[in-house]
Amino acid sequence: MKASRLRRLPSIVALNCFESAARHQSITKAGEELCLTQSAISRQIKKLELQLGQTLFKRVNQRVYITDAGLTYQKQITEILDKLDLATRNIQNNHAGHIVVGIEDALTTKWLIPKLSEFQALYPEIEIEMVTDITQIYKDRKGYDVGVLFGDGNWPEFTKQPLMSEELVAVCSPEVLDKFGPVTEFRDVLNYPMIHHSSYSSSTQCWLKAAGLTEQEIAAIPGPNFEYFRLIVDAAKHKLGLTIVPRYFVQNELAEGSLVLACPKALISNDKYYVVSPKSVIDDIAVQHFTRWLLTLATIT
Repeated sequence: MKASRLRRLPSIVALNCFESAARHQSITKAGEELCLTQSAISRQIKKLELQLGQTLFKRVNQRVYITDAGLTYQKQITEILDKLDLATRNIQNNHAGHIVVGIEDALTTKWLIPKLSEFQALYPEIEIEMVTDITQIYKDRKGYDVGVLFGDGNWPEFTKQPLMSEELVAVCSPEVLDKFGPVTEFRDVLNYPMIHHSSYSSSTQCWLKAAGLTEQEIAAIPGPNFEYFRLIVDAAKHKLGLTIVPRYFVQNELAEGSLVLACPKALISNDKYYVVSPKSVIDDIAVQHFTRWLLTLATIT
């Protein structure tokens, strides 16, 4: 009876191909993720459909759309594959705690790494692996056991707990502050040359919307754009203008005096940071330890 049941199970390759294509809604992106050709992905999905006796995707004008049966199967298969992945990694690490943490680069560098040695001292048996790719963390939302995500908390595939708010501050060099004068109201930042974050504009927009500006007015504000927070901070330190950043990212610069607050007011973002985990790993002891430690860290920093 058991042998017969095993013979009816689909292959892991076919399930991975289906899960990836369903998540991306794309055969091409599934192939890129799994390092397989589009035809190989399509063959595996077709074999799976024949085995199940169900159509998992509709194919229209060279695009694929998941069916209701496919959606149901995707939800169940994703949970099973996540559990299988966790069990496999636990065995590979000889049952020593090993967790993958998804957290964006800026938060890792400025907030987590300075305190991570404290966690290692508490739990030397737990090995931490960091994932900082924004696409994997926010868009794919896969491949990690514990994540720190910024947003409204609408991620139904995760268990989640609020971690901390984001406090936005306007900073510049002391010389720039002397030249342009202090900012007393949010709107006064328009008197300064503005340094923009090209891939993380929400902080600037949040601040300027609080000042009553429209999206069109915000888009028209001139100033250099930089992709990374560290470049923005360097630009501010080298007197290129004022920038709006999360306070955690400039704590050291404010303490040493290379940057100063242009405005005594801070703005709390509507969104928050959350610590999240896939539902398949909520019973993992290492995940529980790291989650509790993060929550404690957020209360003291």
